[in-house]
Amino acid sequence: MESNSNYNEREIHNIDLTDSCKEENDNKKYSENEGDIISEDQMNYMNDINSFYRKYNKKYFQFINAIFHDDKIQIEKILNSCQSTSMVNYSCEGFTPIQYAALYGCISCFEYLLSLKVNTDKRVEGLNLIHLSLSRAIFKKEQEKCLKMFHYIYNVLPEQRYYVDRLGRTFLHIIFEYDFIDALDKININLEDLFQEDNNGEYVINYVYIYNSNQCFWKVAKDPQFLAEIYKEIRRKYENNKGAKYLLKEKFLDNLFIHQNYYIIGIMVINCSLFINELIEDLNNLKKYYSQIDQNESEIEQNCISQIKENISYTLNMIENFKNKKLFDEKFNFPNKIREFTAIVFNPNCINHIKLPDEPIKHLITRFQMLENSDRLQCLIDKENGIILNDQVFHFQAVNLDKEFKNRMNLEYSGSESILFYETERKSTLNDILKCHDFNYIKRLKEFCNIKNHNQNNNKKKEDSPKKEKGIQFNLNSINGENLLYRNLSNNSLLLNYQKLDCDTYINEYSYENIYYSTGCVLEAVDLVMKGKVKNALALIRPPGHNAGFYGPVENLEVNSSGFCIVNNVAIGAAYAKNIYRNIIKKIAIFDFDIHHGNGTEEIIQMLNDKTFIKSFNYDKICSFTTKNTKQINWLDLDDPKNILFISTHIYDEQNQNGFFPYSGGYKENTSKNSNIYPGGIFNIPFNIRKNLSYEYRNILRTKIIPRLYKFKPDIIFISSGFDGHKNEIINKQNMFLNEFDFAYITQEIQFVANKFCEGRVISVLEGGYNVSTGLISSFAQSVFTHARFLNLSLNMFQCFNVKLTGLKRKYEMDDEIDTYNKINKSKNKFKKCENFRLNEEDFKKEE
Repeated sequence: MESNSNYNEREIHNIDLTDSCKEENDNKKYSENEGDIISEDQMNYMNDINSFYRKYNKKYFQFINAIFHDDKIQIEKILNSCQSTSMVNYSCEGFTPIQYAALYGCISCFEYLLSLKVNTDKRVEGLNLIHLSLSRAIFKKEQEKCLKMFHYIYNVLPEQRYYVDRLGRTFLHIIFEYDFIDALDKININLEDLFQEDNNGEYVINYVYIYNSNQCFWKVAKDPQFLAEIYKEIRRKYENNKGAKYLLKEKFLDNLFIHQNYYIIGIMVINCSLFINELIEDLNNLKKYYSQIDQNESEIEQNCISQIKENISYTLNMIENFKNKKLFDEKFNFPNKIREFTAIVFNPNCINHIKLPDEPIKHLITRFQMLENSDRLQCLIDKENGIILNDQVFHFQAVNLDKEFKNRMNLEYSGSESILFYETERKSTLNDILKCHDFNYIKRLKEFCNIKNHNQNNNKKKEDSPKKEKGIQFNLNSINGENLLYRNLSNNSLLLNYQKLDCDTYINEYSYENIYYSTGCVLEAVDLVMKGKVKNALALIRPPGHNAGFYGPVENLEVNSSGFCIVNNVAIGAAYAKNIYRNIIKKIAIFDFDIHHGNGTEEIIQMLNDKTFIKSFNYDKICSFTTKNTKQINWLDLDDPKNILFISTHIYDEQNQNGFFPYSGGYKENTSKNSNIYPGGIFNIPFNIRKNLSYEYRNILRTKIIPRLYKFKPDIIFISSGFDGHKNEIINKQNMFLNEFDFAYITQEIQFVANKFCEGRVISVLEGGYNVSTGLISSFAQSVFTHARFLNLSLNMFQCFNVKLTGLKRKYEMDDEIDTYNKINKSKNKFKKCENFRLNEEDFKKEE
């Protein structure tokens, strides 16, 4: 209970008092005195908090605290003392009290709030109450509470069964994704439920091979009659789906072999008596398909094909043994299995850079002002509730299959990903950083991060510019002078904790040391991969780095900002790999999928081939002149330019160049095909502003990015992994409309390239993504979690045919194909993809 209490304190500190995460408004106001930028939404946000704070003071925090401890008596007392029940409908960081109760499995409080007739259809992060009840089931310690809450909602609010989340997932999709077998008890599952599609076109039943849902499949497939119905429906679905051009009805089986789901294959073989002929026919067709594949494939792909054929033959032999009643005398032992490991590298010291205040209201305001803050890393690596670090997340329940079946399987459990966690205290050296940054910039940074001495000097030199002398200033001048929050925040301790490095990048006394910790994590990740301890790695660090150029902020007439970045983590890691592992690493590819152009990384890569910096000076309108300075850096030798490829996808409209930070990254910056360094160099792929890019992005990835990587043939791939292109982000003005399925797709495709050319070597480094207000279920946390999972899932798959096979469906390329797909799937689906909807019989009749 003590740990719960501690966590509750942290959770309350993260409470925001707004109905939803508001996107930043284009219209910004500038303070004449401080030069700070503040949007109208920020003003409204602060007014909302002020209004709420004046009305309820601290009672709301007590109210939420009581819910967290499932203290029904206490919440009744608090509501009675307020003489109003309006508090029960107030959204706190998107959460209403009943949503908060559903998320944390607080059943007594949930029941009491339900009696007050609160809104049960409202969603948070696109999740309904039934989805919220399952969201923390990834933590073993939370599963019992989640189970009780889920079954309560399932029975008391039956309409919740028919809702889907923002990804189009039913509650069954989530149960199968987490392989949460206990949740399947006491609920009725029919064939139609297993064939509901999410927004990526995946059936619930397909999650058994995407996420290794072995236990859930065993639960629904124990009955031979029901398994026969499932298999026949699988054949019918794939046979009739005109959009599926590959393998038709054998595709489900094919994916089982590609994803190495041998438990599920074994379950099907044991219980296949009612569909044995169909299964044999499909397996023979699948084997024939692989036998007819062009032998011009690469050695890796030919090896994969050979292993898949061997496993298909082994399965056919098992079925023959079953027919001859020999199966029970043998154990299943598939001849080929891949098991590769992914490292998660982190350093808790990275939290100290811009660590938010503990006091709740200060925490809220400061976080909204400084989007790049300690909460971004806290929600990932917190040892109690971090979605990534907590080993419960990647190591689900132990196998609970029937003893008879377990005795026949001679395989280690493959139901969880092979993730290894590395907490490191490693610090990079100044020499590592100077491979990518100017010495004077780093020296000045060190001086500036000495906050105490810096402020003492400021007191002596009042004539200096106030922009860099004062700590963080909250621009509340237009708000009522009696603002309680402003009085709460205006104290020396808060003002002295943070400094502005540029117009939107903050630092504190830990920031200078942090650059050595963050880059140290990347170097540690490189070493782990290169020494063969793991195949790939994800460095969970902050702040981001891809906007930090050689001198810090990249030279740009539109803005003097490094976009929260201080040093370029990815570039420093790439320089280290090129230098230290020069005998193995000849070519390095860096792929940046952050929504913002990686202008800092681009500048550093350009400087490998020398770059000219142009500076203009104007003296009191008497004279003006321009100087040019050419600068070149080297990571290893003069061949660096042709051995480094930088690819960046981002928002940038060349016709409206002022539309999106950092206002760069057009095609004109790209390396020409006629250049002597091609296919190395720069490859920018800008997307227009305000366009739904999910479908287009996948097309670009397959038709432009993958072919360029194929030409380049890298020895290692670095990924600048920015998740601020998510539809629910707070910083991108909803420009990209990507989601977790898209990030999984990107991860998988890039990893497949690495598997083909460089033995799987991928170093992913965390960049952007700032929507952390809803913690575990936030778009940022879920996106990073998905990325981490698919880094490993993509390692442990057979790959064939130039990465044409993936565990995630591609979006359809042509409009006529989309129309065909929509007609085929025209809505007999009872699951509704709208926010405030209650199911009724009339709706069924209209659809039919």
